[in-house]
This record gives sequence, structure tokens and C-alpha cells, in this order.
Amino acid sequence: MIVDGQEGISSLLTNMNRFSEGLVPAGSWNDINNQAPHVIQFHVAAMAELLVGQDVFDVLELVRQHEIPPFLTGYKESQNSGLAAVIDVVALVAIGLGSRVVPADGLDADEEQGLPHPNAIIEDLCAHAREILKLTTLLGLSLGANPDLGPLAELAGQLRSSELMIRGKHYESIGEILNRGILEIPQIEETLERIVGFTYGEISAVRDTIREQYTSKKSALLDAIDHAASLHAGGTKLDASDEALARQAFNDFFISPGAPSAFSAATIASSSGVEIQRVEAVLQTFSHPISGGGAEALITSYANGSNILSGIDLLADGNGNYLMLQNGIPIDHIRRLIEKQIKASPDNNAWNIYGEQRDSFAEKFACELVAGLLGVAAPTYKGLKYLAPPRGSSDCDLSRSAVNPKVYAGDGETDGLFVVDDVAICIEVKAGSIREKARGGNALRLADDLKKTIGEATQQAQRVESLILENGGLWRKNGQWIDLSVVREVHSIAVCLDDFGPLAIAADALVRADLLPGNSIPWIVSLHDLAVAAKLFDSSASFLLYLRRRTEPQAARLFVAVDELDVLMWFLKGGLYFTADPDLLHQRFPESSPPRTGERRRFKKEVPTRVGTLTDDLDAWMYFTEGSSAIEASRPTRSEEPGIERILRYLEANRKPGWLRFGADLANYSSDAQRRLARSIQKVVDNTREDNGFHTLAQGFLTPWGQGMFFVGSQPEGYPDAKRRLSEYMKAKKHQLRADRVLGVLVDVGGSIVETDYQNDPWKPDEELDKLVADMRLVPAERMSQPTGRPRPWRANGRTNRRNGKGKRNK
Repeated sequence: MIVDGQEGISSLLTNMNRFSEGLVPAGSWNDINNQAPHVIQFHVAAMAELLVGQDVFDVLELVRQHEIPPFLTGYKESQNSGLAAVIDVVALVAIGLGSRVVPADGLDADEEQGLPHPNAIIEDLCAHAREILKLTTLLGLSLGANPDLGPLAELAGQLRSSELMIRGKHYESIGEILNRGILEIPQIEETLERIVGFTYGEISAVRDTIREQYTSKKSALLDAIDHAASLHAGGTKLDASDEALARQAFNDFFISPGAPSAFSAATIASSSGVEIQRVEAVLQTFSHPISGGGAEALITSYANGSNILSGIDLLADGNGNYLMLQNGIPIDHIRRLIEKQIKASPDNNAWNIYGEQRDSFAEKFACELVAGLLGVAAPTYKGLKYLAPPRGSSDCDLSRSAVNPKVYAGDGETDGLFVVDDVAICIEVKAGSIREKARGGNALRLADDLKKTIGEATQQAQRVESLILENGGLWRKNGQWIDLSVVREVHSIAVCLDDFGPLAIAADALVRADLLPGNSIPWIVSLHDLAVAAKLFDSSASFLLYLRRRTEPQAARLFVAVDELDVLMWFLKGGLYFTADPDLLHQRFPESSPPRTGERRRFKKEVPTRVGTLTDDLDAWMYFTEGSSAIEASRPTRSEEPGIERILRYLEANRKPGWLRFGADLANYSSDAQRRLARSIQKVVDNTREDNGFHTLAQGFLTPWGQGMFFVGSQPEGYPDAKRRLSEYMKAKKHQLRADRVLGVLVDVGGSIVETDYQNDPWKPDEELDKLVADMRLVPAERMSQPTGRPRPWRANGRTNRRNGKGKRNK
């Protein structure tokens, strides 16, 4: 389990203990399903009794204060024990009771007078809501134990739980970019005006005004309380008016905060400048009335994955008053709720226009983000239409020598293809959504939705990948050949406009469900998370390394996470590394040195890892840059050892051959390995400075992404032959080991880089090179593990120091 520091561990244990309280062994999951109606009935009845005679606006505002922070300054999710979903549960019970002030039927006047203040019932109310959430989590887990639901049952349960438990999946600034990019297109604005009665700009104005009014009211109350407390602490006696103001402020904040926290359409219209009819239309779309319907029925539906408050964060009392449950209008649900109205419109053409514009933006923005990550202006090919094997056929000649392949080939299209250095990256974008029933845990609906999104994107990307690697190029649909013979490594990215949560990370389950066929898997990422990644990577080589590790089939099945950003932060902190199978690697690269016992032992010790909440540093930086937090925070970055960082920057800045692919190789070295390599490079420089002779260093690595070697040679003063000798040594060693790539760096007596040499030609028999290897008396691979006086080629581990000297896993 990966958590963020000692405080993260303490918070994790606290939450686990809280969850486990009251649980007793059950014979089967069916026992829990059978208990569910009785558990719901008991806790809903208890909550309804607590709410008798209360203004639910007061209660919900106090529950909000109890479960979520009033401000984001200093907030750390990993240490938070509150649950935003508690607010939903209490709100659902209140909705089911059907009245803002819950009737006190059956109570006489004295009993009504004796009702507790709303703040006195909050602890008990939240405790009952947490028991319902506990049951909801267990019911989600029970889906995975049902063999009739197919291979995606477990994932369906995880998705259901994440949809019910997690709110606020988008950072405000990025969510705004996505919404504006889709909803502020002129054609879409006209559609919104006609069908929903307002524009996105008006939604934003209403949303901002709701939050600004709430914050200013709360700040004024706190200021009044603080002023009275300061006077009292200074020995000044409060006069009657100051005392009355302080008492009222305390009551409005801590005892009966419902009315001061509520607002009307009129107050929002006057402050936002939006016409009141349009404000009312916005509020109607993004709120739910206290309409009745039975609290027990609503909670039962909620526990089974159907939440009427999904994407809704405003409650209406039916008399023109509204209350913000958490943050008003959720930025990440605006588009979904608007799409729902457009789909329901009788104007079918409206949805066609909207879908076309939405898809176009998603493709354009995804390609822009990946271009930035790779340090290029645009995709090498955008919207590329190419010839592909016809559906259901794999025996189809699409090599460069194919004669008139248009006659028998099928059609294919990729949204973006980047060819950078000797690496190709294929982008497939899917703007389709997962339907509500699938998000609610319907495994069959989920399978169908995933086939249309992740499944299709994967197949399209893998098709391009295989054609490039097998044929060295692609045939355009018009019959023109695209030569991609320079490409040695191919990766795929499936970008989804929607957030797929744990689905995008659970590669093993997707493979079992035949949604990720083939030997490779794409990086499945939401457009929002891709935009966050684009802010965090300082170098393209680091991004390629993340892409490698994130999609390496063995490693991708060894970790479990709920959020892609947790995985990304784990990588930036030096993680996301798993030991590869040394015997499998040696089988793929038989000329490499044989596996050692320690390598086999480390591989056998690998166990699945659960990634906890690791985004505290990222949150702090984003909240500060967005203005939600007053505490300055630095941008999270991944750092390399200074000596290796200098080489990486030189390669990337000068776009030297191999800068991207071999840069990722060097970044893949562990922190300790990078330090040792930097010391070895410095020793080459020192030796050259002492004797003005030519010195070299050679070290190798073997990874799931290939076998390579890194060379360093020195350039003595007045010695023009250094570059040729280094290149010749590299060529011989590459041929001997059948390495797929080698990089050489030539340094002068001051340690500055003079030149680099990159060789990545495919291996082929060559008698001249065989003779060169023999003449240079290079040590055979099978003897490289023996003491020879030469630097032994060694494998690079992951950057993070995940083990101490005894091989035990660090916290």
C-alpha cells in the first residue's frame, strides 16, 4: 500500500477502523444482500426521527461543515476523515420526507419546545449516514462475487462506489477549459439558447455568484465573531449591540445556519447581471426539489447505485429558496446534465450538431496536449486515413511492396500520429459517455459502453501500432506510402472525454473481459487528467518513461488505484516501478548476460500494490494557482541526479538523435544508479585530465522496452580521433550484444559534452563487425558477470529506492 507519509498512514488506519466498527462475519455475500433492507430501514428511521421539527436547510449546512472543509487553504485529502457522500445521504432522507421543516406530527407543544437545536443532532445523523455508506460499499463489493454478471462485475462495483463516494473530480481551471471549449462554440451556444434557455457563460456567472455570496456571508459572520472575541480577550466589555451582533453571528454560523446560507433566484440575478428567467432556468437544471417520494425508497436506490443527486449540488425548498450542498454547480457535471437535455430534445439534429462539435474539440485538444508533452507543434499526421486489414481478416499484405492494396484492404483512421525521434505515439480520442445505468453498477451495460469507447480506441490504436512495426509504414487511403522505417518504438494513448475512474487503470480486468486484446495496452486517460499531466512533465523523456511504465503489461496488472493522478504523482515521487521477469527478458534478448539469483529473488517478491491518495502536493499547487488557497505551493516535479539531468537537457535541447527514446532509458535508472553513473562519468573526465589520454565507460541495461548500452568517451586536448574510436567501440559492442540501441556521449577535459552518437539499426549478420569484435577482444556476454577488470553491463532499476540494504520494502 502506497500512502503519503506518516500522517497519511494514520489517517488510513483511522478510516479503516471507523469502517470496520460494527461489522461481524457473514456466511456469504448473499447474507449481506439479505440484510440490506433491514439495515436501511433501521438507519433511515433513526435519521427521520432526528430530523423531526428541524429545518433541513439548517441541518444540511451543519452536515456540510462537519464533513468538508469550509476553505481549501491547507486542506490535505490524504488526511481528511470527512465524507462528502454523507451530505448526499442526509439530503436524500430530507428529500424523501418531503418538507423543508420536517413536521412534528404527534408531538404536543411542550415536546416541540423541547426539540434539540439542529447542531445537537449532527453527530448522530452523520453516524447513521456513514452506516448507510458502509452498506453501500459492501453492496458494491458483492457485485464482484456474482459469476452471472461476467468478467466486469468487480469493476462495475468499483465504478459504482467511486461514483457515489467521490465528488469534485476536476480541478476548476481545467474543468473550465473543457466546458468552454465545447459549450462556448457559437453553434453550440445557439443550441443551448434554443433548448435549455441559457448559455454556458450564464451558467458560470450564476455559479460564481452563488459561491461568492456564500463565501462573503460566511466571512462576515466569522469576522463578527472574531471581533467580539478580540474585544473580550483584550478586556473590553462588549456593549449590548456588539454582544447582540456576536450572538446572532454565532447562531447564524454554528446553530441555525440554513437561512443565512440560502439564496433566491432574485438575489443571484441582481448580483450576476443574468436575467432572472435565465437564472431560474439554470437553477432548475442544477437543483433538486424537496419533493418527497419516501426516504427509505431513495436510500435503497442510492445503495444500489442510483443517486438522484448525481451531479446535483443544489436543493430547492419549493418556495424559491435554494441551498448549496457542497460547492454549488459542480464543474465536472455541467456538460453531462446539459447533454442530457439536448438528447431529450425532439430536435434530433441538435444532438448531431452538438456531438460533432464536441468530438472535434476533444480530438483537437488531446492532440495539442500530447504535442506539448513531446515538445512539437502538432501531430505528424492528424486525422490520418490509412489502409488496414479488412474486418475479420489478418492475412493481408500491406507492406511497402504490396501491389495495389486498395483493392483488398479495409479503411482505418487515427486521430493523431506523432513520430518523434525514433518513437511513434498513436492517439485515439473517444468523446462517448458511460451511461447512468452502467455507472450505477450494471455490468452488462458497462461492458457495452466500454466496448464502444475503450475497446474501439484500443483496437484502432493497436492496428496502427502493428502495421508500423511489421511493415515500417502505412498506406494512405489514396494509395500513397508513408515511410515510417525510422520508428523503433510505438505507444498508444486512448483519450476519453469522460472520467472512467478505476476502469482506466484496471488493465487486468479489461484484458480478461477482452476489451484490451493483443500484446500491448494503451494508456487510457481522461482529457482532464491528460491536461494535468501536461502541466507537470518538465521533459518529454520523462513523459515517455511514464507512458512505458504505465502501459507495460506485467506492471500494469500489479497495481490498483482509483485515480490516474495518484498514479502520476507516485511516478513523480519516484515510484511506479516493478521488477521485470529476468528469465523472460533473457529469453527475448539471448545475447544479454544470464539472470542472477538476486534478480530472480526480487522478481518473485513483487506483489500487487494499492495506490492511496498521493495528490496532496498537486492539490496544494493547483488550489494556489487557481486562487482557492492562500498558501503558496510549488509545482510537483520529477527530479533526476544533476549529472544525468545535464545529459538529458543537452539531448533534448539540441534534439540529438536518440534524445527521446534514450533519454527515457537514462531517466529509468534508479536514484542510486544515476549517482553511480555520474561518478563514473566524472572519473573518466578526471583520468583524461591527468594523463590526457582517451578513456571510455560502457554500461548496459535490459528492460521490457529493449536492450541498450550507454557509452562515455573522453576528448583529450589535441586528440581528433576520439569521436571515431568511441563510435567504433559502440558499433562493435552493439553488434556483439545484439543491443537494439546504444548512445555515446563524448566529453572534454572540463566535463562538457562535445558530441553524441546514437545507433539504433536493427541487428543483422556482419562478418566485418564479427572481426572487429574479435580484434577488440570484447568480453563475451556470458562472462560479463565474472571479474574482468572492465565495467560490467548492469540493469537499470526504477528511480525510487523501494528497498533498503536488506532487500526489504520501505514504507
